[in-house]
Parts: sequence; structure tokens; C-alpha cells
Amino acid sequence: MAKPRKPKTNEDQRADNSEAVVRHQKLCLNIDMDKRHVYGYTELEIVVPDNGVVGLHADNLAIERVTVDGEPALFEVFPHYQALDSENRWCGVSSATSAADAAGSVYLSSLERELVPNLLIMCSKSIKSVSEEQGQQNSESGLHSPEEPDQNVKLVRVDYWVEKADTGIHFGDNILHTDNQIRRARCWFPCLDDSSQRCCYDLEYTVANNFVAVSNGKLLYQVLSKDGLCKTYVYGLNVPVAARWISLAVAPFEVFPDCYSGLLSYMCLPAYLSKLRHTVGFFHSAFSHYEEYLSASFPFGSYTQVFIFPEMTISSTSSGASLTILSTQVLYDEKVIDQVYI
Repeated sequence: MAKPRKPKTNEDQRADNSEAVVRHQKLCLNIDMDKRHVYGYTELEIVVPDNGVVGLHADNLAIERVTVDGEPALFEVFPHYQALDSENRWCGVSSATSAADAAGSVYLSSLERELVPNLLIMCSKSIKSVSEEQGQQNSESGLHSPEEPDQNVKLVRVDYWVEKADTGIHFGDNILHTDNQIRRARCWFPCLDDSSQRCCYDLEYTVANNFVAVSNGKLLYQVLSKDGLCKTYVYGLNVPVAARWISLAVAPFEVFPDCYSGLLSYMCLPAYLSKLRHTVGFFHSAFSHYEEYLSASFPFGSYTQVFIFPEMTISSTSSGASLTILSTQVLYDEKVIDQVYI
């Protein structure tokens, strides 16, 4: 249940979460393309700070329930996007330069506020405190307990749904995709949206059986529901990455595996398949060239390029771990004649 609480300063909130570390995260989502609805849960294996409070980032998300090690936990959510007390900044505006300075100040304040976790979860006291109590009880009884681990690791589960699918995750006509603008992972799943926080991921997406859900890491398997109406795609990402590099695209994609490399695959809507085959024919050569040039193999078990309508893309390229979402504008057919690079 949510618990009302007095707002804290930025310094207090950072201190609450200064030692929280995500060791592993699991994300399980159901996606209803007709209703444009996303709901599900995420489980995080977290090292809890000594104060027992874990702070996560969660914007535009409706938090239904939070449990810690299977037990209901108190939590509170406060919005990042509150009205700014910026009237004083605009009082001195007398020219274009001063207006730019004031706007820059407001923008920097917004970015500063976004750094602060806004989903606070009250976990039980740390193992250190429990150990001290047990040690005191054992000393009174004359018993000696084995040494306890220093870290307090909890499994935190957050059940939620996406309240406004207009930032970070976007719906179109039979298409869903995410974008990796800075600090937008938090707009479609609760996480520690910080580049210094990296972990491995288990990813599960349930969609209608005529859709393909493509995400990061290796596709482990697909499961068809008993009624045959839905399909669950299960991915495993065993390379630690920050939350901002988790991506998702859902559509009735056609899949085109690379003829030369088992690591590479490409996806697009059926109408663009012939252009896709022609465009990506050279890519395996460029891919192997960079592996040779860098003297390092590709860190992920696969790499996928997904092409969607240009009117849906936020930027020309949206890169994730082992997945890139591009615009179909870069596709071309054999009728296009271009100069050959020497």
C-alpha cells in the first residue's frame, strides 16, 4: 500500500539510495496491442542500504503492488514533474540572452530532479542489524553463531501498468517500440535508471500470436498459450548493462536471418521485405570488419536490426544492447544506383 510522506530534499533522497545495488532484474510484460495497454511486473535482486529504504525510478507508471521477499511492503511514489518554483528566474529576463540563461537554469533543475529516485520502498532492517541482535541474544545464552554476510539482499517485486504510453514507449498502428533517450527506461519499467547501475536481465513478453516481440539478448524460447491466442517470447541477457540499453519492439514482423552469420538477423513489416534483403546484404562484411579492427568479438550472443515506419521513430537510430531500431527510410531496392566507394 502507498504511504503518504513528507517530501524530502534531493540530498536526503540520494542518501537513502546511496548504497542500493541491483544484482539482477527480471521483466515480465503483457502487451495488448488493440487496447494499447502494457501491464506486468518486474523483480529486482537488490542489495538494500542499511536504512532499509530502496529507491527506484518510475515515471508514468501506475504501481499496483510491491512485495519484498514475497511479503507486502510499504511504498510511496512522488512525481518528478512538479511545478517548478522558477518565478524568480524569470523576473530578471530583459533580453534574449537572459531568457536563454533562465530557460537553461530551469532545464538543468529538471535534469537534477530526475536523478532522484521517486519510488521509495520500505524494506526490513539490514542483516547487519539483525546480526547484532542475534549476537547479543547468543552472547546472553552463551552460544556463538556463524558469521553472517555483510550485504542485505532482497527480492523486490513491483506489479504495475504503463499509465501513459507516450514517453519512452510508443504505440502505432500494430507497432510498439521503445526509445533510448536519456532516462526514459523508467517510463516503461521500474528500475535504477542510472548508467553506473548495470546488471543482467531476464525478459519475457506476452503478445498476440500474430505478433513478434523482439528484445535484447538471446531468444531462449517461445511459449504458445493453451488457447493458442498468445505467445510469450523469453530472452536472456547475460552481459550486465544499464537499464537505458533495454529495448523492445512488437509488430507482425517478417524475420530475415543473415545468410553469412548466425549472430545477425533483421526484421521489418512484410511490405518492406524485398528492400530489406537488398539493403542488408553487405552488413555481415561491415560487422566482421569491426570485430577484426577492434580485435574483439561482439559481446552479445546476437545482434538484430529492426526497421519501423519513419513517422514512428523518435530518432533515426535507437540503439540497445544487441538491438537497433531504425527507420525504413534507410531501406532501398535494386533500382537505386549509387556510387561505389573506393
